[in-house]
Amino acid sequence: MRKMLFAPLIACMVVLLSMVLMPTVSAKTLKFDQIIVVDEYAEAGPNHPDEYVYWKGTITGGITGTVYFWENWEKNYIVGKVEHFFEEFYIDLGDGWVSGYDKGVWNFATFKYRAHGFVTAASENYAGMIGNFLFEEGTTTDPNLGFPITGTGRGFMGP
Repeated sequence: MRKMLFAPLIACMVVLLSMVLMPTVSAKTLKFDQIIVVDEYAEAGPNHPDEYVYWKGTITGGITGTVYFWENWEKNYIVGKVEHFFEEFYIDLGDGWVSGYDKGVWNFATFKYRAHGFVTAASENYAGMIGNFLFEEGTTTDPNLGFPITGTGRGFMGP
């Protein structure tokens, strides 16, 4: 009888131990403020060696670093006064990085934007953030005035 109880107990302990040792997504929601600018830059940003027009800026708060967004121009579309956009992002955190994708809307009547996506890759020291949700919203300057276009906003990254 003891042997019959011992095997399930060992199996449960192995499962629980593997869950404890498994890398987990950061359980903390990190809020941030951002200032981003889209312009034609002299240098390509990280991971996009042939692209010189992208959003670049700073995020500060619970997560701090330099952020880059590259729009997927082929997928973007406009309905009325709203652009539906699709992007890749990369955040240089100084001691590592996270990257992923987002999609959102940009209203040309109000110049407000809102986007959400997920972290899909990270440096080793930020691997726990893979799978985290990213949300951002804010307002830009009038894009009809041409480059540079500046956006200010806030957001969060978390489970």
